[in-house]
Amino acid sequence: MTSALVWLRRDLRLYDQAALHRALKQHPQVWVCFIFDTSILNPLLSKGQGFDRRVDFIWQTIQDLDKTLRAVGSGIIARHGDPTELIPTLAKQLGVQAVFTNHDYEPSAILRDEAIAQKLERDGIQFQHFKDQVIFEKTEVLTNSETVFSVFTPYKNAWLKKLNPSDLEPFICDSHPSLRGRYAPIPKA
Repeated sequence: MTSALVWLRRDLRLYDQAALHRALKQHPQVWVCFIFDTSILNPLLSKGQGFDRRVDFIWQTIQDLDKTLRAVGSGIIARHGDPTELIPTLAKQLGVQAVFTNHDYEPSAILRDEAIAQKLERDGIQFQHFKDQVIFEKTEVLTNSETVFSVFTPYKNAWLKKLNPSDLEPFICDSHPSLRGRYAPIPKA
């Protein structure tokens, strides 16, 4: 039986979630994880702040998502540390064939994802990432000469011309009968 790991990042939801939808469609067993990234958190802590509302919001959201997943026999695997180490290690421990996540467009995130993809590839694990927080990627709406637009109105017109109703349909992650029972139970520590 094939399995996958879905790595949640900025996209803390179980509804209309591109990576989760695709993992559930392709694999009969799916785990969900979130990494509290120390490269992001440590600078916040070094400022001497004992409490950060953003981190608290993430923690509360993770707890809510975990509760939802536990209701279907699963849960969120939450870890604290460096994702470039934790994601490949967790994927290997779980024996998954693929790690699914959504695009993160920050320059440091792109480098992080490249490092993770290389480590996973060495272990024979696919790294699949998907468009989720935008309707079109920056290279999907171009001028006739295949360059990015420099004026908004022509860009908007090209964007609207390219838009199909299917681009606005949500990704089903829980209500479709074929997806029920695919969330994997949390492994014992």
